[in-house]
Amino acid sequence: MSAAPVDFARVENGALAGKLLTMFWQPIALSRDYDPGKARRIKILGEHFTLYRGESGEMHLTQDRCPHRGTSLAYGWVEGDSIRCRYHGWKFDCAGKGEEFPAETATYATKVCIKTFPTREYLGLVFGYFGEGEPPVFWEFSELEDESRGELFALAVELPYNYFQRIENDHDEVHAHYTHKFMASFGISQLPKISARETEYGMVSVATRPDGSRFEAHCFMPNILYREVPIPQDTTKMAIHLAYRVPIDDVSMLSFTVNRISSYDKEAARVVDSDDYVELTRRVTSGEITLDEVDPSHPLLPVIQDTVSIGGQGIIADRENENLGQSDIGLAMLRRIWAREMKAISNGEPLKQWYRPQDFAFNMHALEAIR
Repeated sequence: MSAAPVDFARVENGALAGKLLTMFWQPIALSRDYDPGKARRIKILGEHFTLYRGESGEMHLTQDRCPHRGTSLAYGWVEGDSIRCRYHGWKFDCAGKGEEFPAETATYATKVCIKTFPTREYLGLVFGYFGEGEPPVFWEFSELEDESRGELFALAVELPYNYFQRIENDHDEVHAHYTHKFMASFGISQLPKISARETEYGMVSVATRPDGSRFEAHCFMPNILYREVPIPQDTTKMAIHLAYRVPIDDVSMLSFTVNRISSYDKEAARVVDSDDYVELTRRVTSGEITLDEVDPSHPLLPVIQDTVSIGGQGIIADRENENLGQSDIGLAMLRRIWAREMKAISNGEPLKQWYRPQDFAFNMHALEAIR
């Protein structure tokens, strides 16, 4: 009897893939969406949490439900760096300790607390750590910290399909020739040969074309894409591209992206913030329009194109009935690494100690040979 297929898709209710993701820092929100005193309810890995910015400016992440009667703390008030439940006024500090319980005795406050989670902000994103014990080393990307490379542009997009399909797509260079036809304007017309290898930080898939040009897509474990990408609105420019594929639950996800763009179009940013990509994607998938009819200058054109193609696999892809080929070497490598690490979790064994080597050099000149 053959072994059961590895379930990369499901992350809820203690699933192994979900446990793996909790062992790494995950982005959970955009920094710009939280003013001091602002609290929101978020959902990550199938579970709700309360996220708020205290009056000090620090971000805080707690369990969602008040331990009194179970309503969401996100609907309450931020007071200093504490949060007070709107239902009965129970108040907890940012470390989870009870501070005030109106109508209860003074000693009662020492008996009830809430669970809190470490947070930090980086490159316009808010991160949380949901695992046990001390948080791991935080992945940093010095290239994106360099303001001389252009304007920093952080974006979050909710996508209606399983997160692992998006991670696999990150290492599928061949799809760009068909899903993203605008790539032809960059001179990328030859189909590449794909290779992949495991690295100290995760893996790298390499697309090498007959003209000698190379494109590298780096995966920092477990769900980070780091590469350069073309800018659809300006075919003379490339951007450093950092992307995190984070599951909301088993059937939906958040795609957080950070780019350094040398020519930042604030009008394009306004269009992105309008989230009209959702309606455009719906119109394509319902047959009202085709992808070729979407405005080619739309700032989220690649997202719309990918959502149609990836979503077409189904909310959760059927991996048992695939027929993989040479172009799928990158995603096959990704699956092997994830399967090994999930097996280690299942067996109670330590994961590989991932790190970014000091000599890691990000190549931002892959397109120079074909300009």
